Amino acid sequence: MRIQRPNLVREATYDRLKRLIVGGRLLPGERLSEPALAETLGVSRTPVREALQRLAQEGLVELTPGKGARVRVLSPREVKEVYEVRALIEGEAAARAAERCSEEGVRRLEEALAELEGADPADYAAQIAADERFHAMLVAASGNRVLEQVFHDLDAALALTRQFSRDLNQSPETRAQHRAIVAAIRAGDAAAARAAAEAHVQAFKATVARRIQEAVWT
Repeated sequence: MRIQRPNLVREATYDRLKRLIVGGRLLPGERLSEPALAETLGVSRTPVREALQRLAQEGLVELTPGKGARVRVLSPREVKEVYEVRALIEGEAAARAAERCSEEGVRRLEEALAELEGADPADYAAQIAADERFHAMLVAASGNRVLEQVFHDLDAALALTRQFSRDLNQSPETRAQHRAIVAAIRAGDAAAARAAAEAHVQAFKATVARRIQEAVWT
């Protein structure tokens, strides 16, 4: 037990910090103080330091000599590149789903969309969780597990953009875009499904990239 416990503490510290970043509790540009985080998490500074180093390797944290750590801020160019890849993935996934998705699969997509639209507007964490489930289910409906893996590989980068899309998750425009994707899949129209999915992601790309460009970081 004495051998395992330090490993458990390290893993728990890393997991908690990652969830705080991915869940939007620690925002892009926010400074990460080792002493403050250690006190908050109830651990020593060593597992915090190790967790920050791991998160830096994953691209979620920036470590700057003399300045310490902060949640990473993506550049507008990086945002555009991430969303361009996501548009390709979701467009292909939606097209494949339209060609192969069963009635039960379409029904599950519609239920996931209803859950997203019914999420409490004041509960941002619930909105994010519901949105992630809908999009993950959409990609899974493609039946292509490699496509799913590539989609999930973007999770860390997308987590760093969510601060700039909080008001978009349940906007009328976003709801209409989601409904268009599901409607095209239900109709079995692969071309329309691809176009709707790509248009949805491209709309987010433009807004998020502009907002990051306008933000001032110190």
